[in-house]
Amino acid sequence: MIPTPTKNLSTEAMSRLSQAKDNEYAMLYYPFNGVVTALRAMLAMHAEKYTFIHPEDWPSQRTDSPFGHMPILYETTATGETLELAELSVIEFYLGKKFGLVGSNDWEEQLVRSYTNSTQTLFDKFVVNVVRAPKELQGQLMQLFVEKQVPDWAEFHERHLKANGSNGHYVGDKLTVADIKLATVVDNMIVVTRDKYISREKTPAIMAVHDNVEQHPKYAAWKASDEWKAYAEETKRRFNFNK
Repeated sequence: MIPTPTKNLSTEAMSRLSQAKDNEYAMLYYPFNGVVTALRAMLAMHAEKYTFIHPEDWPSQRTDSPFGHMPILYETTATGETLELAELSVIEFYLGKKFGLVGSNDWEEQLVRSYTNSTQTLFDKFVVNVVRAPKELQGQLMQLFVEKQVPDWAEFHERHLKANGSNGHYVGDKLTVADIKLATVVDNMIVVTRDKYISREKTPAIMAVHDNVEQHPKYAAWKASDEWKAYAEETKRRFNFNK
C-alpha cells in the first residue's frame, strides 16, 4: 500500500520532521532493479527501518504522484506524519546527506554529485541504446554504446580515481553515493562489453571501488538477501539481462 503524504505542512515543519532519527522509509518502485539499484543498496546499508514497496496499478496510481514516475520516497515519523519526495538524484542525495555519504565538506559533496551523475548518465545511455533500443537500430546503437560511450566513461573515471590515489573511493577515503553508484552499474557494463574496456588489468582504480563496495558487510548482506535475488531474477525475466 502506498503511504498517504501528510498535507498542509510548512516547509519548516517538514524540515524539522525529516531530521528525526527514528523515521521509517518506504521507497516506491517497480519490482525489478531499474534505476534504483544504488538507492535500494543505500537504504539496506544505512537505514534502520525501511521497506521497498511496488505499485499495484501504476497507470491509475501515477496521477496522484508528484511527477507521474518513480522512484518516490515516503518518510514517516514516529508521530505519524508522512513526507513525500520524488526524483532519483534528489532522493539519492537527500538520503546520502542523512547517511554521511556525500563527503566531508561542501566542495566534496559537489564532486560526489558530479561523479554520481556521470555514472548515472552512462546507465541512462545503457537503457536507451541497449535495453530499449528499437529492433531496427539495435546493432547501430549497441556499437555506439560499446565502442564509444563505455570507453569514454571508463577513461575519465579511471583518471579521476587514480588522482584520488586508487584507494577504492572517489573522494577522500570514505564511502560515498558515487562509490555505490559505480558498484551497481559496472557489472552491467562488463556484461555488455566483456573485459574490453573495464577489468582489473585495464581499469584497476574503477575495479577497486567496485570491490570495496562489494566487500562492505552490509552491502554483501543485502546482495545475499532473498529480496535482492528476487529483484535480480525479475530484471532478468523482464529484460533478458543478467544483472
